[in-house]
Amino acid sequence: MASVQRHESTFGPVAVDGRTITLVARTRAFHLGRGASGALGLRARPTHVEVLDADGRRKVVRIRDIESGAIIAIALASAGYVLAVRALRRRGSA
Repeated sequence: MASVQRHESTFGPVAVDGRTITLVARTRAFHLGRGASGALGLRARPTHVEVLDADGRRKVVRIRDIESGAIIAIALASAGYVLAVRALRRRGSA
């Protein structure tokens, strides 16, 4: 039995140089199994920063998630390397 829980948390507001800044993060918890003996995986990452000017204007700055893309690229490059090395070894031994 698997379940996913999502939670959003904020840090702030923090006043800096006449601006109010709030950091927002999203956490995902993956739970596999039953009860306390199940496996638990957590992933937390910042999603955006909210900035409120002294004039009252609100601006939301999104934080891009480059980690997932980098992990996928590394996994694909590793799989390609392994396949290339196996193909070269097979060609050399035949």
